[in-house]
Parts: sequence; structure tokens; C-alpha cells
Amino acid sequence: MPLSATLTHDAMLYGSDDEFVSALVPFAREGLKHDEALVAAVTAANIALLRDALGADAAAVTFIDRDEWYKRPATTVGGWQRLLTDALARGHKSVRLIGEVAFGPRREHPTWTRYEAALNDVFAQAPAWIVCPYDSRALPPSLLDDARRTHPATFHPRRCPSEQYLEPEQFLHSVAEPMPPISGPPVLSLDVAEGVAAARHAVSELLVAAGWAGLERGDDLILAMCEIVTNSIRHGRGRRELRVWAQDGTVTCEVSDEGAGVTDPLIGYRPPAQDLTGGRGLWIAQQLCDALTVIRRDATTVVRFAVTRPA
Repeated sequence: MPLSATLTHDAMLYGSDDEFVSALVPFAREGLKHDEALVAAVTAANIALLRDALGADAAAVTFIDRDEWYKRPATTVGGWQRLLTDALARGHKSVRLIGEVAFGPRREHPTWTRYEAALNDVFAQAPAWIVCPYDSRALPPSLLDDARRTHPATFHPRRCPSEQYLEPEQFLHSVAEPMPPISGPPVLSLDVAEGVAAARHAVSELLVAAGWAGLERGDDLILAMCEIVTNSIRHGRGRRELRVWAQDGTVTCEVSDEGAGVTDPLIGYRPPAQDLTGGRGLWIAQQLCDALTVIRRDATTVVRFAVTRPA
């Protein structure tokens, strides 16, 4: 069927290469028939399967190695947004996306299931059909269950509504983002209520001492930290404190204050509107950090975020 003017987001559970191909090749060819742009971010093995099965039609598909695509949810959302914008600018009326999430270690599973839920809101008005393959041979049953909770329908190969589906806000409230781990006392603790300059200087010195001098990831951490501290100064209350841990090539920062914190669980997933001058700090930090979590704890808002230097 040709695409609707708003998002269609399906999970596709498959247990063999034949199931993968038999479901997605007709999906791809139907999209090409309707002149829809087609992007497939899947495993290298599944790229090979699709190329072989599609034959000459594969030339019209944009293939992406999913291990390079699914680094951080915010950057993946930004990448999909750019691909969608580019496709529409080329004259396509709609886009079909095959997105096979790289869930990574078990501790990262909540991060990526939250991403799957957020897509339903972030791209709600996009002329896109996203099918997310889940390999039942490799993924634990808990992730397959979450697939039914984060996708309005399953696709195998016919679409069936998912009775377990939860609206994005409901799912995000029920599944917490894991906190970046810390160990031992912080190497830096600083009151930042008066401004961000002292924090920038102190963290810059810490990075130099830790061997991060001149590294782009160090610059990313400084920028993210400045955005989060600035948000705390503008919107928080009471004491604003920055704490920093440095261990095993990862620098983790925590900014806390006595403000009300973030009430919208989708902030940080949605790209900020172009006509807004505010609300960009958390989005920027999400783009830059390897992990970021916002929680309320004992009447305190805590933002903890981490950046790991390249090996």
C-alpha cells in the first residue's frame, strides 16, 4: 500500500534469513513502485541478503551499517531527520525506513527501547513507514516483548495491531533511563550557581590532567557540561552543584539543583523548533554525550552524563 501522510511504525520479529527476506523485499519493492525513498539500516549480513534478493532494485536503496548508525539515540533521531528532509527535498512524497536497532549490552536495552517509543512522537507527522526488524534468534524475550509495547503494529509480513502497545509518554514513564555508572568519590565538586565560567575552567584542567588535551570528545564534554549547567542556573533553584568522576577513559559529570526538573519525558528526543531560542541545551547535550539521564531524587533534580574517549 502507498504510504499515509503520517508515521507508520511497525516491529518485525523474524527467526530466519528467509523470514527476513520474504517480509522486507516486497515491502521495499512496493515502496520503490510508489517512488518512495528507501533506507535500510541493518546488520552487514542483512544488507547482503537484501542486496542479493533485490537485484537491480538494490541500486535505489540507501544502505547503512546499523553498527555505525545506532550509536546514541539522539544522534540516530537526528540522522533519520536529515535523511527524511533530504528525501523530501529530492521530490519523494514519502520514505520507507528499515531500522534494525543495535541494542548492545543488556544494560543499554532500556536506552534503546525508550528510543523506539520516542520515535512514535518525534516522527508522528512524518510521511514515513518505519519497520524495525527484531531477530528472535539473537535477542532476549524481554526485548521482543518491548517491541510489541513500543510499536503500534507488528509486520510479519501483514500488519497487525499490537495489543500491548503503550503511548510514548506512558512507556517512557514506566521504563527508566539507566544512570551512567560512577565509582568512588568525585574528583571535582563545585558550586556553579554563580555561572558556568568556573566550571568550564575546572573541567578543562581536569581533562588536560587526564590526558584528554586536544581531543574532540573532550570539547564535546565541555560543551555538554556548559549547556547543562546553564540550564540549571536558568531553570533550577537552590544550590547548583557540579560533580565529576574520571575513570577508565570515561568522564562522568553530574549537575544537581533543587528545581522541579524536566516534566516532559520526550525532551531531549525531539529536535527543538527552529523558531525557539530556548530549549536547545538538553538536545545539544544528548547529541554529544555517550549517556545522559535526568532523574528526580529526594526533591533534587539530577542530570548525569558521560563521555568516553576514543580507544
